[in-house]
Amino acid sequence: MKIAIIPNLTRSRAISVTTDACKELCKSGIAYCFSSEIRELLRDFPDEVFEAPDRFIKGADMVISVGGDGSMLRAAKLAAEENKNVLGINAGRLAYLCGLDSDELHLLSRLKDGMFTVQKRMMLQTEIYSHDELIYSAKCLNDAVFNRGAYLRLIDLSVKTGGRDIADYLADGAIFATPTGSTAYSMSAGGPIVEPTLEAILLTPICPHSLAVRPYIFSGSAVFEVSVKDESEGEVFLSCDGGEAVPVGRDCRVRILKSDTTASFVSIKTDNFIDVLNKKLEK
Repeated sequence: MKIAIIPNLTRSRAISVTTDACKELCKSGIAYCFSSEIRELLRDFPDEVFEAPDRFIKGADMVISVGGDGSMLRAAKLAAEENKNVLGINAGRLAYLCGLDSDELHLLSRLKDGMFTVQKRMMLQTEIYSHDELIYSAKCLNDAVFNRGAYLRLIDLSVKTGGRDIADYLADGAIFATPTGSTAYSMSAGGPIVEPTLEAILLTPICPHSLAVRPYIFSGSAVFEVSVKDESEGEVFLSCDGGEAVPVGRDCRVRILKSDTTASFVSIKTDNFIDVLNKKLEK
């Protein structure tokens, strides 16, 4: 068995947690590898564990992320593109998505014996069209967020599905989230918490101007079209999983739907979703 490890080395504890995790893997006879891009940052590891960036995930049986939820999101999307399972090790704070905390590394021995389960998590496909030309495309594991720019002005969004109007949002923005992302920004904005293995799309307004506007939960098969109304005063940007904000012009339409790509999360412990949620919310 061989595992590709993706550590977030901007985390202060990432190197020590990564080192301890590798020691536990070695005890169980599990091989590991890193991308050669981070060779200079992990000088205590032998040369043979570093492989070309375009090959180290392809040749592995599984991916391990070391960091927080942001690290897990990035690693999970890379793993999903190669149809690999991913396990997160928390080297940060809350980390809802990580399956192990740094004091639970001894449980890595269960990987060799297949003592784990795999949860399938849906992702979103987000596309921006300008005059029917595709100008941007991205996959989201957590959410696609429409928000305002530097000016403190409300934005006006039109949201449709199946050719029908859902709502016009005069608000600070709107969040389209997966069930996995229901415990992220959407939850902070007042959205519902959804069991992460379900297939559904959450639509949560951000600080809407009307008290009548509420969050929605739609089927995972729903296809949305979002546009910026001409009356909107401020700039509008789209960000996928907290990544770079992309401007959405008045001549653009944004299409959001379930992605064909699925993320596969490894669970070693017997905790269920509610157990993990309650534990994290107590911190």
